[in-house]
Amino acid sequence: MAVTRLTRNLGLALLILMILARPLAAAQVAVTVPAETTVDGPRLTLGAMAEITLLNPAGADLAEKLAALDLGPAPAAGQTLALRRAQLEQRLTASRLDLSETTWQLPEELRLTGRGQELSQDTLRRALTKYLAETEPYQSGKFELVSVNFSDLPTLPPGQTSYRFAPQASTNPTYLSGAFFFAVDGREVARARVTAQIDLSIPAVVATRTLSKGQVLTETDLSLTLAPFAQAKGALTSLALTTGATLKTSLTTGEVVKERHLTKSLMVRRGDAVTIIAQQGGLRVTDSGLAKQDGALGETIPVLNQSSKKTISGRIIGPNQVEIVF
Repeated sequence: MAVTRLTRNLGLALLILMILARPLAAAQVAVTVPAETTVDGPRLTLGAMAEITLLNPAGADLAEKLAALDLGPAPAAGQTLALRRAQLEQRLTASRLDLSETTWQLPEELRLTGRGQELSQDTLRRALTKYLAETEPYQSGKFELVSVNFSDLPTLPPGQTSYRFAPQASTNPTYLSGAFFFAVDGREVARARVTAQIDLSIPAVVATRTLSKGQVLTETDLSLTLAPFAQAKGALTSLALTTGATLKTSLTTGEVVKERHLTKSLMVRRGDAVTIIAQQGGLRVTDSGLAKQDGALGETIPVLNQSSKKTISGRIIGPNQVEIVF
């Protein structure tokens, strides 16, 4: 068996030597393989990695077959495959093509790199900013990306690239975690993890001056502004729902107003004339009504509509003001 293997190896070596040593004048085609090159696609063809020169018109058919010669799987995008000269010669002779009319220039080692698309952190940062701008609470507040950290970004194969961001559920909007999913020509091919720290301010009702315990709030005591999330968490976000309430504790200038700071005060008494407000989308309609029950800010009471003589449910949004509950 050892003699047979030796004979076979000697035969292969002699064939390679005969091919590579063939005089240039007798060759129909010249093939030059560079030491390093970049290739596309899932399969490795000789035409993708070598310069094939036609030396004689009679060799056109051979040149075409050589260019299409499949030498095995190509390296993935961004990956590198190293082939020694002996490995490449073995793949060439295994093709069963008549290589006797070809002259060769082969490197001692060939390094093939799969062509790919490099992902830009700046592009993904802009995509993350766009996602935040379309998502609450960032959409109604003000935010700035303080830091963004990506896992190793993959190199994508050539093609039309698209991506989407999927966040991980969290109760803290100042810290964001999730993943980008990348697709090429409609097929998902890779993903990358991302984390971000966000400086976030959200709408909050704050005191415009120092307010005392037991004080009934008016519009001049309050303003709606943007406050840092850590301070504004749990703050009231509507002046209408705060005006007329009584303070259970003192507040300093600029301090956010939270529901626990307030005691509900009656804003509507039974028999009071009230304004009924109906609002949906950009349409706002008002009508006159009569309260049929006492109520504090935010409570829902029955109201007689003076025009239709029907009793409706209205949520108290201010002194003698109710909003229809749809």
